[in-house]
Order: sequence, then C-alpha cells, then structure tokens
Amino acid sequence: MKQTLLKTVGTLSLLGIMSTANAVMAFPTGWYLEGNIGMSKATSKSYPGVSSVKNTGKGWDVNVGYKFMPYFGLEAGYARYAPTRLNSPVETVARDSHTSIDVAAKGILPFGCSGFELFGKVGVARINSQIGVIDSNGAATYGLTFNTSAQSATGLFAGVGAEYFFTPSIAANVQWNIAKGNSKTGNLQVLTAGLAYILDPAVI
Repeated sequence: MKQTLLKTVGTLSLLGIMSTANAVMAFPTGWYLEGNIGMSKATSKSYPGVSSVKNTGKGWDVNVGYKFMPYFGLEAGYARYAPTRLNSPVETVARDSHTSIDVAAKGILPFGCSGFELFGKVGVARINSQIGVIDSNGAATYGLTFNTSAQSATGLFAGVGAEYFFTPSIAANVQWNIAKGNSKTGNLQVLTAGLAYILDPAVI
C-alpha cells in the first residue's frame, strides 16, 4: 500500500512540475468536501481458533474540512473499511466490520503556484468493530465462538498524501491514513484516491 502511495505521489509531483511551466494557480481556501475510495487493511486483532482471516479489501472515506490558509486546515471524517473475514477450514463463518470517525489538523506544503501540494494529518479517531456470525452451525462444528458485542476505542489518527488542484475548486488526491485502536478493535489503515471540492473558494 505504501509503495503504491509513493508511486502516485511521484505522478502528482510530475503534474505539479509540468503545470508550473504552463499556468499559475492561486491558493484556494475555505470549506471543502472530499470523497475517496481504495484499499484498506485491519491489523493487530486476534481471533482465537479461527483457521485464517482475510483482512484486506475495498475501503472508502468522506471528509469535510476548512482550509484556513494555504498551509493549515481542520478536517473531520468518516471511514468504512473492508470487513475482516473469519474462516473455518472450509468456509467464512463470521466477519468483523470496522468503521471510524476522526478529527484532525492538516498541515499543507504547497509547491509554489503549481497547484500541487503535500499534506500530513494528525488527530484522534473513534474506532468501532463488531463481529457478525454468518454460519453459526459451521462455527459450532469447529468449536468457534465469537463475541458479537460492539467494541470501540479512541486512539491516534494520522495520514500523509498529495493533492493537485485542476481548478481553484476541484482537486485530485491520494492519501494513506491509519487509525490506531486497541486489541479489541485492531488498527485500521486505508490507501485511497479521490476528489475534493472547495465550496465558494477564497483565493490567496
């Protein structure tokens, strides 16, 4: 996931360098909405007795934020991660669903007036995890029992990424985020690409 992020950041960097020679993009600020989709992974949670787990798959998030200046913003987001599939020797008997809500400060490094910028996020996330049984008979056959009550934890949220503004209102981005929970929820990470739209942008 991190290798893919580095490759995509490199591509966006090249776009930014090329655009510098062709156009000058002002720094947009203001309220923005963002939607992203990609691949997620859940780690650091054990499932005793389970033969195997599949902890990767499609994930997505949506964010709303305010960019106060070219170098700083605040953001709140909701993310849904791929469920972890819990397998007996012959089938998937349960799955663990994961979501998170986060609030983060966003530090931004614009590259001149190219429209290209790098960013980092740090904040706090509320992580939720809940196991749902798919085949109770299959689970019982192999002596598997699951705690199906919802589990929650509050922990560190962090991320890095790159963004390129095609216009003062519309930008494409790629980013990697992680929400750290505990042994009951696990840690959740997601690598995404998406679009951001700045509402009524002010230009600095």
